[in-house]
Amino acid sequence: MSPNRNPRRPAITVRAAIEQAGEILFLKVTDGSSASPDGCWYFLPGGHVNHGETLEQALRREIHEEVGIEVRELQPAFLREFIANRHQRLSPAMPPDHHVIALIYRCSPAPGAVARIEGAVDGVAGIEQLEWISHDRLAGLDIRPPQLREALAKSSQTESSVSLWPEE
Repeated sequence: MSPNRNPRRPAITVRAAIEQAGEILFLKVTDGSSASPDGCWYFLPGGHVNHGETLEQALRREIHEEVGIEVRELQPAFLREFIANRHQRLSPAMPPDHHVIALIYRCSPAPGAVARIEGAVDGVAGIEQLEWISHDRLAGLDIRPPQLREALAKSSQTESSVSLWPEE
């Protein structure tokens, strides 16, 4: 048996918890996968890292592409692995073999930035709008990943439990 020369590997992604005045920017989705009575769920903007692109470059590009703003004060905060076929509630557009490692940054919008939906998001259909959500409202919403709700509440933007060593 010959070795697979092109094995499938998890993709690397970056996401942003963009915080301003005690609120976090989320994409709001309505589809059949939500357990909420209103059929909505929320997730952070971001996306895939391209080959040869640093994590911060990818984050800035993805945020600009998805929500049309520049971000600053980027701080790596959370690491998440997502394997789609191990989840019961998936967006109908999510490929069942989707596997990503996501680095979630805390950051803030550049002064004067006005967020707006700029483009499609891979693997997610039914994006309705962007919504700034206060920390105290997170408890009653279908936030994905669900661990994010507690993690954002526990740590502040100035704390970091993830050390990132940028390429020199």
